[in-house]
Amino acid sequence: MARRPKTKKKRPPFGIPKEIILLTGQDVWPYTFIADDAGRGCGKVPVPADATLEEVQTAIFTQLADLTRIFHGVEIEVEWSSLTSDSWVGHIRRVTVEDQAPPDAVPEAG
Repeated sequence: MARRPKTKKKRPPFGIPKEIILLTGQDVWPYTFIADDAGRGCGKVPVPADATLEEVQTAIFTQLADLTRIFHGVEIEVEWSSLTSDSWVGHIRRVTVEDQAPPDAVPEAG
């Protein structure tokens, strides 16, 4: 009987993000994220010069949320707060199935 060769499970390129640190930019906004496995990453998000802070925060979070969903199968959400006048921190948490219930869902009386 032939054996199937053992395949090592590839480790995702980063852990689940815990925080995003965003700095003010003009044509690009630099950011760093810190993951739960002491990993980190950084980048710059190119945005139009007239982009609002909310648009930049959404662009960065959307990229991280998509990658986290693909590599870890986990949904996340972010809550932003100001660090200084030109920097912000996004605190990330996992979203559980209960958190995703539709707002019009009414619990059954029992």
